[in-house]
Amino acid sequence: MSDIQDELITESLSTSQIKRAAQHLRYFLMWVFVASLFNIVMYHLFYDYSSNHYNIWMFFNMVIVVISCILTRKFIYSKKITPLNLDAWCQLLCLTIGSSIGIGVLIINHYLMVENSEITGIHVLLSSLMTSSIYIIGIVYLTQRLRYFIYMFIPSILPVILAKIIFASNVPHVYNYLFYVWFTIVFISAILTHRIHRRLNLLNIHNQFYLRQSKIHLDESSLLQQQLEQEIDKCKGIENDLQMHNQLLEQKVKERTYHINQINDRLENHQANLDFAHETAGISSWLWNIEKRTVELSSKKTEVRVIQYDNNLEQINLLIHPEDKPEYNKLMRRHLRGFSERFEATYRILKNNQWCWIEDIGKVIARDPITHKPLRMVGIHRDIEQEIKDQEQLKLAANVFNQVEQGVFVLDNNLCFIEVNPFFSKLVDIPNEQILGKHLFDLTSNTIFEISNKHAEISQQVILHGEYDAEVQEQFISGKHLTLWLHINAVRDDNSKIINYIGVITDLTERIKHEQRLAYLENYNLLTDLPNRVYFNLHLHQLLVSKSGPINHFAIIRINIDRFRNFNEFLNNQAGDELLKQFSKRLKQTSFDALLIAYLNNDDFALIYNLGSQHNFIGQKAEELMSVLQKPFNIFGQEHTISISMGIALFPEHGRQISSLNNHAEIALVEAKKLGGNTIYYYDNKSNSIFENDIHLERDLRQAIKNDDLEVYYQPKISARDMSVHGFEALIRWSHPDYGVIQPDAFLPIAEESSLISEIGQYVMLKACKQIHEWQQLGFQDIRISVNVVAQQIHRGQLMDDINLALSTYDVAPQSIELELTESSLVNKSEEVIELLNKIKERGIEIALDDFGTGYSSLAYLTDYPINTLKIDKSFISKIGKSKDEAIVNAIIAMGKALGLSLVAEGVETFEQIEYLQQRGCDFFQGYYFSKPLNSTQSTEFLNQKVMQ
Repeated sequence: MSDIQDELITESLSTSQIKRAAQHLRYFLMWVFVASLFNIVMYHLFYDYSSNHYNIWMFFNMVIVVISCILTRKFIYSKKITPLNLDAWCQLLCLTIGSSIGIGVLIINHYLMVENSEITGIHVLLSSLMTSSIYIIGIVYLTQRLRYFIYMFIPSILPVILAKIIFASNVPHVYNYLFYVWFTIVFISAILTHRIHRRLNLLNIHNQFYLRQSKIHLDESSLLQQQLEQEIDKCKGIENDLQMHNQLLEQKVKERTYHINQINDRLENHQANLDFAHETAGISSWLWNIEKRTVELSSKKTEVRVIQYDNNLEQINLLIHPEDKPEYNKLMRRHLRGFSERFEATYRILKNNQWCWIEDIGKVIARDPITHKPLRMVGIHRDIEQEIKDQEQLKLAANVFNQVEQGVFVLDNNLCFIEVNPFFSKLVDIPNEQILGKHLFDLTSNTIFEISNKHAEISQQVILHGEYDAEVQEQFISGKHLTLWLHINAVRDDNSKIINYIGVITDLTERIKHEQRLAYLENYNLLTDLPNRVYFNLHLHQLLVSKSGPINHFAIIRINIDRFRNFNEFLNNQAGDELLKQFSKRLKQTSFDALLIAYLNNDDFALIYNLGSQHNFIGQKAEELMSVLQKPFNIFGQEHTISISMGIALFPEHGRQISSLNNHAEIALVEAKKLGGNTIYYYDNKSNSIFENDIHLERDLRQAIKNDDLEVYYQPKISARDMSVHGFEALIRWSHPDYGVIQPDAFLPIAEESSLISEIGQYVMLKACKQIHEWQQLGFQDIRISVNVVAQQIHRGQLMDDINLALSTYDVAPQSIELELTESSLVNKSEEVIELLNKIKERGIEIALDDFGTGYSSLAYLTDYPINTLKIDKSFISKIGKSKDEAIVNAIIAMGKALGLSLVAEGVETFEQIEYLQQRGCDFFQGYYFSKPLNSTQSTEFLNQKVMQ
């Protein structure tokens, strides 16, 4: 306490010193102003010479004094200025005044004596006396805070001290001693004066403090006296109250005794009622004495059983289901610690070796008054096993009611809605609040008499028979049109009285639409919106079997878009689909009088026209269709002109059955395509025989591949350098059991129209590798066989697998075979084809371009594709001797040489051709001059003969 008091006194002393010093500082400033004014007046009275240094210093010194005096007065009376801020201002002001006086001393003692010779030491001494008077005034007024005087004194006397040090030899020693004595007296006087001020201020503060303490003690004494008088009055009142309360207490005890007796009677009645209620509700109570570690259990028959669980705690815990134990413990701990008002838990206990659900409710009724630990807890529990099962059934029923994808509703006995499931509201697109309370058919349109009558019949049947089950079509007030299956059943009470109706509606709208869509898809094409082949055949069948109609003469027109596949490849499938749409639309506009217009597949259409007795009508109609359909089509902003082929078959002239009519129309269309397209062709028996022959030939070719009836021939390739055998070209031949040997030109086109060409290519590859293996066994190691490859083999993606299979089967090196590709197989250039050919070349297999110059010749083939060899077609070789054809041969050879390619001349038949080609640098020859194609045995003999030569 004394330390705090000392701190307060020190703080008060400092604040008092600052305020007093600030107030006295004004008097000091006034004296500085008077001294400055005296100096300048005396100077100008005695001397005529005016010193600029002196005048300027005097002016600024007086201005500083005046401004400082004004600001100091303002700061003293300002409430915003703290003692610390005021102290800082006073220190700054004293330092400034001291510095200004020091500058004045320097000017008077140095500059004036130099500038004005009239000034003597006596004059300077007088000025020094005035300066000393300032120090005396400073000792009186500034030593409240010693630092103020020091900040003023040191800067002002500093020039004199420096002069004494610098010019010590010029100043008499007596003056120096007098100055030091004077300086010491001034400084000691300031310190002593400061101490006197400090003691006076401290004494003043103590006096004020004691005055305040005396006043406080006096006030406290008065207050205590008043409180004592009040307590005396209060004691008298309490004494009177005690006497009155004693009388009342005696009366209350008598009344309370009477009430307690009544309460005991009521408690007995309540206990009896509670026991009866517990027994009726299946509730048992329990009391847990936590302090004594006992549990009292009372059953429904008021039997009380006490369990001491000191040693049976684990056995009690085993009664609770393991899955429920964590939650049970959590809730119990929470209540025991006072975090919940009561304990409530639902859990399973083991009862008669079965888990049964119980509901347990309890509350702590006594706690330790100091530690607040629970001491006793009471509660009840009841068996809720059946309730849990019932709730699960209700949840299941509610979940089914809310989640079932059928509209379920409940009606009262007046057929008004009292409940609907969410799907019902969603299905009819009416909010739930607009449904409840409405009649069954208030949600539907009843403006039409037939509909209103139907609704009345349904309502009557439901009321009379208690059920309804049928398909209905309804328009709801939401605007939705629905086809529904409506099922309503009555709900009856124990007396068979109808209390509710439960209904279910199933939406058949989408199913009917789906059935209609399936029917449409079965009979129509989505792209062209025309009947498909199934519907076409069905309609044709109806025309043939119908006996009621007058149609006894009609025509079938088959229409095919020429080169539609090329159109698709040139543009894209999207453009092809757009062409089919516009073609179908134009066909419908032009053939509005046709019995049927159908789209069969791809680019194939069919029409049926009723001819009646007009035999020439179909020809005119076909010409009209040809003219209209050849007009340009605008496909995505570009005009494209197409041509079509037509095949026509007539009923009954060309057949009376569906199959024969369709086949004959198909044959006529094929013949039109063979003529180059853009043609109308009528079926005749001759075309039928050709068509049947092609079909039979394809069937026999398929069987020949399966039976290994095809044979590979080999035509030699001769080196132009030494006329040795360089290799062979593998050529396929077919020995037909009925037609004899069939040349490739006769059956390969049929194979190319089907997938047989790929099978033939694989067959030739295997036979060629087998032949190479046999020749290598005979010692012919450097013989190479060229195998022809068509576009289908390349684009089907099986070529690499076929090559690998053949090479691995017969253990043949890749360098022993060469692939010959025609220009037509490279027309559709793609990255996949280039990648495939590069892989083949990386295996060491060389690639030759066959029949160069006869197809879609392009120099790009020679640079884009990894080609090793060019084969000059025999059509150019056979015309050697004609200047124009020789120029073509020369150009091909020169181009091949420039690109580093080998050159093979096909169809060489004369010695003159050999000489000509040798002179131009051709590398290899192939033709009948050397040998025709040979079978396996003949080619082996040919090799042996060349070796012998």
